[in-house]
Amino acid sequence: MKVRKAFTAQQSMRRAFLALLALAIPTGFFTGCGASSPAPTGTTNVMVLMTSTANDQLIGFTLTIASIALADSAGKSAVLYNNPNAVGLTASGPGEWMHLNGVSEPLATVSVPQGTYTSATLTAGECSVGLLKVTEESGESVIGPSIYEQGTCAQGTGVAAVNLPSPITVSGPDMVLSLNLQVFQSYTLTGSSPNASLTMTPVFTLTPVAISSPPTNQRNGKMGPMFSLISSINSTGNSFVAQTANGVTINVTCDDSTTYQGIEGFTSLTSGMIVDMDLAIQPDLSLLATRVEAPDPAAPVAFAGPLDYGPFPSPQDWFGGMWTNTLGCNNAGPMPCDSMLLYNPSTTFGVSGEYNNLQDPPFAASLTVSSLFLGQNLYVFSPGNPNSQGVETATTVTLAPQTINGTVGAIASNNGFGVYTVTLAPYDPIPAAQQWACSGCYNPLTNPNTVLVYADANTQLLNSTPIDPGSVLRFTGLIFDDNGTLRMDCGQILDGVPE
Repeated sequence: MKVRKAFTAQQSMRRAFLALLALAIPTGFFTGCGASSPAPTGTTNVMVLMTSTANDQLIGFTLTIASIALADSAGKSAVLYNNPNAVGLTASGPGEWMHLNGVSEPLATVSVPQGTYTSATLTAGECSVGLLKVTEESGESVIGPSIYEQGTCAQGTGVAAVNLPSPITVSGPDMVLSLNLQVFQSYTLTGSSPNASLTMTPVFTLTPVAISSPPTNQRNGKMGPMFSLISSINSTGNSFVAQTANGVTINVTCDDSTTYQGIEGFTSLTSGMIVDMDLAIQPDLSLLATRVEAPDPAAPVAFAGPLDYGPFPSPQDWFGGMWTNTLGCNNAGPMPCDSMLLYNPSTTFGVSGEYNNLQDPPFAASLTVSSLFLGQNLYVFSPGNPNSQGVETATTVTLAPQTINGTVGAIASNNGFGVYTVTLAPYDPIPAAQQWACSGCYNPLTNPNTVLVYADANTQLLNSTPIDPGSVLRFTGLIFDDNGTLRMDCGQILDGVPE
């Protein structure tokens, strides 16, 4: 606390009063100009969330975190996160960030000394990025992810930049901080595959999150859709423990307001079940499930990511994906996390229950094997028993939300929806994948560079500037193929990222 020097013309009288007051107040209560505040005595429980801001150039961005710390103006630090396993050939811990583009997931909850913190430091672990590439090999068109690994981030130093738009005041019993990876600013890829050079210097922003009641979006306490595996059930507490696809263990509570999809209710949940859920952060930092969906309750293995191969119709009956997240599989064990899967007439195709307006859009909001397209985001479930060639057969394929970054063209309206014609950058996985000469694939797109985005009253408008022709924005939603035209049922609109 900075104390004003209040000496006036009556200095002689006030000096005597201050001398007496000093006897009753501990030494050091009054500080000179520019001195730091006294050390606080309380602590606050702080939940740290992971999110990212990215365009569509990458399909994957892996970065593990070794440590995060806050510091006040006097240099006193407070640890927010610590992971000694984040560095090295066997690095582990939360680390995939592209699926968090415009979405939040929990990282950790810690007790932090109260006070005002003016800076933060983050030590990064291992870094790599993945792009979708179509190349020519021996006169044949080949599609797949190109992975560029740096090892320890920031050219081996692990030093990342953490920007605080304003000092962070830690106070009260509980609070939430959002750690946002600025993907576009965090890497430079020079040259082309296979000789490209990768430079990664991660850049984050760290900001407080004001929790609403109830939360409605990721900026006020909503998390999800979150792909997770249930590890244990607490029947008496109406709660369960789950592990996110990023490997973070969370405790989730359900109540009478929780919506269940694919199962009848809480009593249908079991250990080992893979779910897609929405969570609301409560004032005490507990996590309440507002929606729990089990697209395939019996499947022990699931994959998430964009389609990049096929699907091929009979007699091949197979497809592949650039799976950014997997659950229930083990690359070192009997169930490999393979990119290729089979499908057959018993495979179920469906749509995530994330949005409740799928009966309203003026187009067919459904998914079939013949309406899959390259670059479309999917959840794929399988029984965990590969055939003799090591390939799984998908039991369920579910259309999942994805975020696109693009430029707004025409603006119209249709049946209560605002309709935005959005042009994608050429490197976006959807148009990039169409360069593949996929003989025999289902469903080539008429115009893969354009998505018609449908927004209604349910759409969360998180953009800071008006939506005008020429605006670059991010749109999160479910993308459907409507006879060769791409249409998105949009759940949220955010500020875009330079392309």
